[in-house]
Amino acid sequence: MARAAAFTLVELILVMALLCVILGVAAPSLSRSMHARALTQEAARILALTEYARDEATSQGVPMVVWMDAATGRFGAKPKTGYETAAVRGKEFKLPDGLHFETVKNAIPAAGGETDAAEFAPDGSLDPASQKSVEVADRSDSRISVAQTTDAWGYEIVRETR
Repeated sequence: MARAAAFTLVELILVMALLCVILGVAAPSLSRSMHARALTQEAARILALTEYARDEATSQGVPMVVWMDAATGRFGAKPKTGYETAAVRGKEFKLPDGLHFETVKNAIPAAGGETDAAEFAPDGSLDPASQKSVEVADRSDSRISVAQTTDAWGYEIVRETR
């Protein structure tokens, strides 16, 4: 009678040990990749919000403000105070757990903790007093910035090199 070919218990244990070692080496890299992806997604959402504010400013003829609240992680776009109308739509978002805004440079928070980060005029131009950059960081202190373009017409995503 012929024996069927099979793996021995020792071979199975060796393969499992090898897989555990490979997983142990790859896990930190995968974790960093997931954190970097979350930062990139939030920076893209902030960038899209600035474009939304510019579009609303030009289409509605109303100055729009992009605001941020570093304490709560909330951010959004709304008409400039005094220009609120029913036709102008604001947006509000919240950073996911584990991400936070770094101090918005040269900004003084208004009532409620909100800081005006950028203001777009009805012609779509960026107010010169707008923030030069806003940083989003995670728990491991990885950062990504949304910074003004060199022509100061809009914003772009800037990755920090460390």
